[in-house]
Amino acid sequence: MPPDTTALAPYRVLDLTTHGWWLCARLLADLGADVLKIEPPGGDPGRSVGPFAAGHEGDPDASLAWWFGNRGKRSAQLDLAGGADRARLLALVAGADVVVESWGPGGLAAHGLDADALLAANPSLVITSISPYGLDGPHADWRGPDLVVAARSGFTWLTGDTDRAPLRVGEPQAYALAAAEAAVHTLVALHHARRSGVGQRVDVAAVLAVARCTMNACEFKALEGRELVRSGSLVAYSPLRPRQLYRCADGEVVYMAVVGPLGGEGLDQVRRWAAQDGFEIPAEFAGLDVMDPRAWNAAAAAGGVERTVAAIERTAEAVFARRTKAYLYDEAVRNRYLLAPVATTADLLADRQLAARQYWDELAVDGIGTFAFPGPFARPAATPLRRDGAAPTLADGLAEPQWARPSSPRVAHGGEPASQDPLAGVKVFDLSWVGVGPLTARYLADYGATVLRLDHSVRNDVLRVNPPFAGGPGINRSQFYADFNASKLGVGIDLANPKGRELALRLAAWADVVVESFTPRTLRGLGLDYAKLRAVNPSLVMLSTCMQGQTGPNADYRGFGQLMGAITGFYSVTGWPDRLGSMTYGAYTDFMAQRFCATTLLAALDHQRRTGEGQHLDVSQLECSIHLLGTAVLEASVNGVVAGRHGNRDGTGRTVPHGIFRCRSVAEGIAGQRWLALACEDDAQWAALTEILGSPGWATDPALRTVEGRRAAEDHIEAELERWSAAHTVEELVGRLQPRVAAGSVTPPDELHSDPQFEHLDYFVPLSHPVMGEQRYNGMQARLSRTPGRPRKAAPCVGEDTLFVLEELLGCTEDEVSDYLVSGAIEIELG
Repeated sequence: MPPDTTALAPYRVLDLTTHGWWLCARLLADLGADVLKIEPPGGDPGRSVGPFAAGHEGDPDASLAWWFGNRGKRSAQLDLAGGADRARLLALVAGADVVVESWGPGGLAAHGLDADALLAANPSLVITSISPYGLDGPHADWRGPDLVVAARSGFTWLTGDTDRAPLRVGEPQAYALAAAEAAVHTLVALHHARRSGVGQRVDVAAVLAVARCTMNACEFKALEGRELVRSGSLVAYSPLRPRQLYRCADGEVVYMAVVGPLGGEGLDQVRRWAAQDGFEIPAEFAGLDVMDPRAWNAAAAAGGVERTVAAIERTAEAVFARRTKAYLYDEAVRNRYLLAPVATTADLLADRQLAARQYWDELAVDGIGTFAFPGPFARPAATPLRRDGAAPTLADGLAEPQWARPSSPRVAHGGEPASQDPLAGVKVFDLSWVGVGPLTARYLADYGATVLRLDHSVRNDVLRVNPPFAGGPGINRSQFYADFNASKLGVGIDLANPKGRELALRLAAWADVVVESFTPRTLRGLGLDYAKLRAVNPSLVMLSTCMQGQTGPNADYRGFGQLMGAITGFYSVTGWPDRLGSMTYGAYTDFMAQRFCATTLLAALDHQRRTGEGQHLDVSQLECSIHLLGTAVLEASVNGVVAGRHGNRDGTGRTVPHGIFRCRSVAEGIAGQRWLALACEDDAQWAALTEILGSPGWATDPALRTVEGRRAAEDHIEAELERWSAAHTVEELVGRLQPRVAAGSVTPPDELHSDPQFEHLDYFVPLSHPVMGEQRYNGMQARLSRTPGRPRKAAPCVGEDTLFVLEELLGCTEDEVSDYLVSGAIEIELG
C-alpha cells in the first residue's frame, strides 16, 4: 500500500518506549506514521522477553512480544550515554513530530534528554510519557508492574470468586491499556501542534487508564450506600445479581437473562429448549412474560423475583449443558440472543467472522516462517491501516538512523490559537448509545469539541435506567449514564418519527463527525446510514462501532462488552486453573474499544483537516480488543500453544512471587477484606523482600535467590507470605515494601477518591447536575501540559439543550421548531 494513503502518512514518531509500552507507537505506525524505534546497542532488552517462536528460544529476533509490539516500525541502535549518538538522536528529534517514551519520572533527564530542551530544539514536538503512576506525585516513584497497577486501580477488587483472592486478568493489561490511551492524547496534542506550531508534554498514568475500566463502580457507595465487590460470574451492580457464566457441552458460554425486547426472545428460547429436552420448567419462569420490560417489577410485587431468577438459572444451566458452544453461538447470531461463547485463543484463529473479513495478516519473519498476526484494529474507508511490515530485526537497527520520508509542513511558530481547547471548532453528532460510542465522543467533548448527544425519554439509552442513581431511579438520575456523557449537549429527537429523521439529517449536514454504535441494520432501517449522511455532507467522518463490524456473517450480532469479553478470549485466560473462568467486571472490552475508536477518529479528523475528505470508519469491538491479547494470540498462531488460566501467578514464570495475599480485615464480610498485591520482578527485589520479612529461615534458603529456585517453591512461598500478610494491615505492608518491592493494595473503587496519587492527578472532577446535584465524574487519564482536557459540564438531561441546538446551531425558525415539537419529533423538557 502506498504510504500516502494512510491517515498519519505525513508524521514522524520516535519510539523510546520499553517492553510493555510498545503499543502506543505501534498504533501510530498502523495508521501510517513513520515510526523509528530507538534501541540501545545490542537491542531492546524487551527482545529477551518470551514467549519465543518454537525452536528459537532466546533469539532476540524471535520474541513474540517483540513481533506483536513493534510490527510496522523501523529500528536504530543508539548509545545515548555517548555524545555522538545523543547528537544523532537530537537531530532526529528536530525532524520528528512525536516522541513516545516510558522511562518514568526523571527518565528523559537521566538519558541526557531534558524535555524542555527537546521542545526548545523543536517547538512543535509532542512528547508523550507513559508510566505506571504519572510523572509526579506522592507515588510516582513506586514500582508498578501489571499486577500492582491493576490492583491499585480498583479493577482487580471487582474480579474473582468470593471465596478466594481477587483476580488479575490472566494476560498483562495495564501497560497496553495505557499505551492505547496514550495514542489518543498524542493525536489530540498533535492536532493542536498542527494548528498552533506549539508542542507540549503528554503525561499518561497507567493506573488511571485501568481505573476507567471500573465502569460505574466508583460512585456506588456514595450514591447507594453499597460497596461493589467481586461476585464471580454474577452481575455485581444489579440488585438481582443474575448469573452470566455457564458450562455447556464442550466449554463455557456467557448468557444475559434480560426481559423485554432486548433479551426476551433469548429467554423464550431457553424455555423452548427445556421443553424440547423434556425438562420441567419451574413455575416462576414458565409464567414470566419475558417480552415485558416490567416483568421483574411484577415478579418483585409478587414477592418472588429471587425465585424467578434462580428458576431461569437452573433452566439455562440444564439446556446449555446439552449443547455445544458453537451451536449456541450460531443460534445467538441468527436470532440476536444475548449469548456468547467463552473463546480460546485457538478459537479466535478459527473464527468465521474474522475469516470473512480477512482479518488475519500473514507476515513473513526472516529465517523463521510466515504466521497469522492480529490484523487491523479499524477499517477506515479512505485511509486504510498499514498491514505490511514485520517487526525490525536486530540487524535492521545497525543502519544509519534517518527518517524514511520528508518532514511534514510545519506551522510557523506564531503563538497559540485563540482557543486553548485543542478540538475547539470540531462539531460532533453523537448518535451512539451505552458504552463505546458515548465514551469515544466524550474524549472529543472534553477537549473542546461541540458534541450533541441524541437521546429520547421513550427510546432512551439503557444506561439511563441502570445504577448507581442519585436520589433513586429515574432517567435523569443515573450517574452511570452521566459519567459517560459529560461535556456534551443533549438534544431530544425521536428517530422513529419521520420529522425526527429529517432533523437528524440536518444535524449530520452541520457536523464534522457522526458517531454511532448500533448494528448495521439499525441505521439502514432508519435511512441514516453512511451513504445517506454522506449525500448531505460529503466531508463527513462517520464512526460506526459495533460488536463485530459492518460486514461479515456476524455483523448483526448484538450485545454488550460482557459478551465480547467472552468472544475475544479474556475469560478463557482469567481465573483459577481448577474452576470455571472468571468474568472481568462489567463491559470490559468497551474500555479497550473506546481508545481504538478515538485514535482512529482523531487520525481521520487530521486527514479531513488536510484534505477535506470525509470517510466511513468501521471499528469492530472484536477486532480491536484482540490487540490486548496480542502476544497470547500470536503464541497460538506460531506455536500452537493455547493460553490458559493461572490465577494471580505470572504465567510466564518470570516473576515469583507474583500474587495477591490477604491482610488484616477492616470489617466483617467480603467488603471488609483487604489484600496486598506483590510481585518480585527480579532477584534484587526478592532480597529486599527477604530483609523486610525479617530474614526468616524459609526465605533465606539459597535456592530462593534465583527465579528458577523460587518457581520450584512457589506454593511454599505463597503459603508463608499469606501467613505474614494476614498479621498486618495492607497500608503498613505497602509502606514497608514500596519503592523497594513492587506492591500495592487491592483498592476498592470508592477508596480511589481518597488515594493520594489520584488526588494529586486531579482525576475525579465534581460537576453540578440540574437533577442530581453535584456529583463526581471520572476525569482525564492523561495530562497535557499546555492544553489539558477536562470534563466541562455535567451530562445533559433528556432534551436539555434541544432548543439551543435547533435555534442557535441549526438556525431553525420559530415555525420550524414549532413544527418539530407538534409532530412529536423533539423533546425539550428536562424530564
